[in-house]
Amino acid sequence: MESFNQALLEIGVEELPPHAVERALDEIKEKGKEILTTLRIDYEKIITWGSSRRLILLIEGLASQQKDRIEKIMGPPRKMVLDEKGKITEAGKKFLKAKGIKKEEIGIERTEKGEYIYIKRKKRGKETKTLLPHIFYQLIHSLNFPKSMRWEEGNFYFGRPIRYILALFGEELLPFKLAGVTSGKKTRGHRYLSPSTFAVESVHKYPSLLKKKRVIIDPEERRKIILSQKEKIISSLKRKWPRVKVLEDKELLEEMVYLVEYPTLFLGKFNPRFLHLPSPILRACLRDYQKYFSMVNNNEILPYFIGVREGTEEYIEEVIKGNERVLNARLTDAKYFFEEDKKISLKERVPLLKGMMVQKRLGNYYDKTMRLVKLVEKLSCFFNKEEVKERVKRAAYLCKADLLTQVVKEFPSLEGIMGKEYALIFGEDERVAQAIFEHRMPRFHGDRLPESIEGSILALADKLDTLVGSFWAGLIPSGSEDPWGIRREAHGIIEILLQREWRASLSRLIEEALNLYGKKEEKEEIISGVRELFKMRMRGILKNKGIKADEIKALMKVSFDDPVDLIKRGESLHKVLSQEKAKEEVIAIVRVLNILKQADEWQIKIPEEIKENLLKDKEERELYHLLKEIKKEVEESLGEQKYIEAYRKLSMLKESIHSFFDKVLVMSENKELRINRLSLMKKIGDLFLSIADFTELQIKKSGSQTKS
Repeated sequence: MESFNQALLEIGVEELPPHAVERALDEIKEKGKEILTTLRIDYEKIITWGSSRRLILLIEGLASQQKDRIEKIMGPPRKMVLDEKGKITEAGKKFLKAKGIKKEEIGIERTEKGEYIYIKRKKRGKETKTLLPHIFYQLIHSLNFPKSMRWEEGNFYFGRPIRYILALFGEELLPFKLAGVTSGKKTRGHRYLSPSTFAVESVHKYPSLLKKKRVIIDPEERRKIILSQKEKIISSLKRKWPRVKVLEDKELLEEMVYLVEYPTLFLGKFNPRFLHLPSPILRACLRDYQKYFSMVNNNEILPYFIGVREGTEEYIEEVIKGNERVLNARLTDAKYFFEEDKKISLKERVPLLKGMMVQKRLGNYYDKTMRLVKLVEKLSCFFNKEEVKERVKRAAYLCKADLLTQVVKEFPSLEGIMGKEYALIFGEDERVAQAIFEHRMPRFHGDRLPESIEGSILALADKLDTLVGSFWAGLIPSGSEDPWGIRREAHGIIEILLQREWRASLSRLIEEALNLYGKKEEKEEIISGVRELFKMRMRGILKNKGIKADEIKALMKVSFDDPVDLIKRGESLHKVLSQEKAKEEVIAIVRVLNILKQADEWQIKIPEEIKENLLKDKEERELYHLLKEIKKEVEESLGEQKYIEAYRKLSMLKESIHSFFDKVLVMSENKELRINRLSLMKKIGDLFLSIADFTELQIKKSGSQTKS
């Protein structure tokens, strides 16, 4: 490997949301590895840097060209080319001559259809620098964002408009064009401190040139600077408050790390009279709207905050005064709103929800409230949680009332959170208040899940109603567009079910929620659309658990209606397939399933009963008796979702299955024998299909990959 080669890609953009940057950098790194591996280009490591203004990919130790490839072309059955002693047949000689190859250039592979010949051919690799422009083009095109934009003619979408692309291989420009932007050798400095455009002559000079222009490209370095400056500020306060510390907020820290390119921290203060406000209001004012870190001493909030400035310490006093003025004004408004809100209880506000629209086609929030009350009652029974039914119905009745409060109108992120505060103020049961607090959880990917049973049921109902209602009204997400956050709601439903390990049919949940919207001709179409959305979410969850694409396909072809069951089957299948012996086992399973597919194509009706008196051959009798021995134990294991245990018992049939197919003609001319043998195959196939459709698996064997 030629370790001195380096390649660099910088995508200069308008300001991306900070939460999208880390995800994009992870994605571009993983996809870069995937593409280089697929193209057989060796490299030492891939590094990503970036901020809300730029995404950077650096590839080090890049080989000058692809590895040569041995192509494998499947040919005829083995017996046509080689005899039993391995010598070339007459037909084989003609085959070799026609292909212009020697005997040494062929190999043998066993498939479920028998042994086949394949041809080995060497293909020389291309130069890396000729491939990199297309690789970089692919990488940019492949990135996904929660919300994307289109800014020119065509169908290209990205998180924010791309303003320039820097692409280098050592000192050479890598030319390509994307979204109206042509790659070049120029980049930009800090947008305030050094806003000029300048050329980068080589990859190795890039980091130092950016640093001179006041851009710290490495997020880890920015994180260290922020944490270090925090410690200095804390030290200055410890004389007065010995146990002072910054309230831990990893999410805000990450946001600041990716938002700024040259961080400078400062200490500000606000009027202590606002400390009597509920902590969610203080948090909304300080953290959510002003992006400040809160200070605490012995877990009591102090009237101080730490802000992060994009830039140097120049004019920092004016910056501090400006921030303090804005914060005190916002807190003054919040205090007024809170005092006004306490004059009307949540219960009194519920009828007023009739005047607040969810959406034109979905009616008002009072309608939604009534649907939630009915749906939580059904879900409480469905999950055998009738002891919480009355509390969760009360929480459902009150949970949307805080939308009418002035605090939530000013700070929409406090929906449910302030509902809990007001519920407690007006004497509601603490468990009801907690369910109101939790009913929007999870609000975003990675958010906490409801801790109470009442909160879990109400959150499921709220998300189901939003999800099904959106499809009912035709507000269906398409492509990267999802203004109602429908995908997030679907993911939240699955997360709650998985966390609670609640067995549920998604189809039934959808139907229960849909029935509350009244009759509609497109009912089946709506159910199908919502199911497909759940399917996409489940596919993503399985993928994140390391389950391979072909395994996911095999699992979902059987069923994805019960998320808890799907995950258990997925984890079990992935584990058994990681063992070397599983490859031979799967070939045997696929032989069974393929013959059943053939019977289905021929529209052969297969009875459930196997007639022992029609088992004429020794191999079919042996297979039948072995199946009979293990069937009860297998069915018990499947019923208890012990899928690994069930698979291991079923895999005992492997040798008998191979013997059966090698010695017994399943599709016999004798109809009785044919039907009986298919009944035997169906008994075995149905047990395997309780786990997955094994015909969808890609089985690697002898350095190759073929579909089962």
